[in-house]
Amino acid sequence: MDLFKKSIVVGVSITPEVGLEVAQIDFVNKTVLKYGLRPLEYDINRREIADLDLFKEAMQDLFVELQIPKGSEVVLNIPTVVFKVNDYPASLDDTQIENAIEEELLEHFIFKNADPDVSAVILPNTSLQFNKIAYTAAQKSMLIEIAMIIKELGCKLHAIDTSVNSVLNALIYKERIDVESGKAWVLLLVDAFSCRILLMNGKNYVDAFEEKISIGEVLGDAENYSTVISAVQPILKNLPSQYLCVVSKTNIISAEVLASKIQYGAPIIHQEANSYSQEAFLRLDPSVDEGLAQVVSLDIIGAAIYRNFEQYSTAVFNLYNSNLGDIYTLEQPPEFTISGRRIVFTNEVLIKYFIVIFLLIAVPTVGALVWLNGVITAKNNEKADIEKKIADVKRFLEENQNVSSELFDEGDEIRIGLEHNKSIYSYYTIVGTEIPKKLWLTYLKLSEDVTIDGQADNLESVYSFFRSIKDYSPDSKIKLQKLGLASNSKFEEVQVDEQNAANGENAEFDTESILTSLNADFYEFRISDAPETAANQGGQKPKDDTALPDLEPIK
Repeated sequence: MDLFKKSIVVGVSITPEVGLEVAQIDFVNKTVLKYGLRPLEYDINRREIADLDLFKEAMQDLFVELQIPKGSEVVLNIPTVVFKVNDYPASLDDTQIENAIEEELLEHFIFKNADPDVSAVILPNTSLQFNKIAYTAAQKSMLIEIAMIIKELGCKLHAIDTSVNSVLNALIYKERIDVESGKAWVLLLVDAFSCRILLMNGKNYVDAFEEKISIGEVLGDAENYSTVISAVQPILKNLPSQYLCVVSKTNIISAEVLASKIQYGAPIIHQEANSYSQEAFLRLDPSVDEGLAQVVSLDIIGAAIYRNFEQYSTAVFNLYNSNLGDIYTLEQPPEFTISGRRIVFTNEVLIKYFIVIFLLIAVPTVGALVWLNGVITAKNNEKADIEKKIADVKRFLEENQNVSSELFDEGDEIRIGLEHNKSIYSYYTIVGTEIPKKLWLTYLKLSEDVTIDGQADNLESVYSFFRSIKDYSPDSKIKLQKLGLASNSKFEEVQVDEQNAANGENAEFDTESILTSLNADFYEFRISDAPETAANQGGQKPKDDTALPDLEPIK
């Protein structure tokens, strides 16, 4: 989707003595990814492109050569026409300041016959009475035509900056100058037709001076350097600072030589931005012709990094603004003011809002779907269980579809049940009717294997009970598996209780204790047809809370 496609940003610079430059730069790695140039004539006297048709043709050729795709964003750098820093009363509003700047521009020879396009920036200032404002201006009609050409080429114009600011941004970007906050320094820019002196405080403009010069190849080096020094020396002596940076953009003047000739009361550094350059300002990508390394200007670097460098700059100028009329306003994304906050719906903003809205909708939706999936899964499992039960019922009905109530006889069913469980019913009868006196049962199991455990206070009762069982079912394998004396611990407990009673303490008596106290010993037995094991031979009984302690087996 185009919405999520990151725009390609390219710099385009109209650079006198170089031509028309186009470049794309990797901002993080400080590498020139693409670079191309074409000859382009610039009218120094009129401060404008000599032939806009040739400009359009050269730009189109470079975009094809460098494979710049349609829809790319363009940042344009133009030679500085006007660049000033002034103080204005703090009482003036924006409109009054604009009017004041326009009145000043009327004094400039370029704007006597051309309407200006102005970009102004309020600078950090400690004064309560004045606002310090830096502004740049160029011919409005020329910029409109350039903007239309860029639009015809299928690209989007993002910004228009001027060479003063572009060069400064390039120097800061490459860390060629020390712009520590609070540090005062001076930047001297020399080109073929002027010298600009900028008093700086860190990255902030403090003041700006411009001196016209007349130099050329027809003049000797001595005269050319003398002309420049004569123009700048009187201004520099009144601008004390911590260092001076000299930058030459013309092939007539060497920054290094000029720096050696200037008298200044602070260290002087220099930067060549011309044919005197001995090394590339930025590293080139292998795809870029190495022969162009010294040609890449500071102007095109400042333009190409503009979009990324905005956050580091304290003065962001942009001549592509509402002063240009419809060519600008029709290209701008919609904007709204919400609670006093202006929101511009650029592609980046739309992407952010889209992601936020997507998360607000998607997260609850995914949560609901997960919950619903769990409910559906549980219902499907429940449905599967019900279907299984239905299938079992259907299968049962199919297997018994020939069975009817007419075929069912309650008497037959009872007789069949009695026949299959005859032995169990017999044992229940014996247990219920044939138990002798002074014999009681402690465990009873009636199934395929019969086990009867009990106790008695005499042997005759045990033998009588066993004889009754055996007589009732002579063919059974039931036998008297265990018979022995039980412990007399209960008798001892009764004696203790009697002693307690004699001492006036509470005493507890039960039938079993009284019986045991009358006869010191009683007997335990087991009658069973279950296979004899080591456990029951040793006197162990099935685990039962009512079972008595183990008996010694009869030898």
